[in-house]
Amino acid sequence: MDITSYLKSALILLVLIVIQLTFLSIISISKYNITPDLVIIMVIYIGYTRGHIAGMVSGFFAGLMLDILSGSFFGLAALSYSVAGFIPSYFSKPSGDKSKRSSMIGIIFLCTLVAYSIFFGVYFQGSSISFIDIFLRYVITTTFYTSVFGFIFTLISNRFDLSRSIN
Repeated sequence: MDITSYLKSALILLVLIVIQLTFLSIISISKYNITPDLVIIMVIYIGYTRGHIAGMVSGFFAGLMLDILSGSFFGLAALSYSVAGFIPSYFSKPSGDKSKRSSMIGIIFLCTLVAYSIFFGVYFQGSSISFIDIFLRYVITTTFYTSVFGFIFTLISNRFDLSRSIN
């Protein structure tokens, strides 16, 4: 990997962070303000295509940037995004495999489910809400909503072969 591919990924993540923090509240659903998470989709994609270390490092820095800019629980998004970037490399197939992204939507679902379970489980620690309520109200709904956008991302990446342009 050369430095330009890392800079491209960093620039894409920065643009997605800006979009996430400024525009996605427009399409939030429910009274719980559930929004899709475009940044975590990109972190998962980086982890899937580049491996554990690149996914974890990109997840950490993207999460840290979101923590700093959103002013929420400092370090929590960095932790959950690092986990989300680490997991997908276990599912990557050899680069010659034509069905490489056929299961990407399932990987996005699994990684976001784990990351949001960590995030919301810690975020609501000590509150009167039970973990089952947290799981049903926040984790599952955000995971499904993000997975819909992950499906769209998968279609776009298959259509334009984003792995060549990012890598």
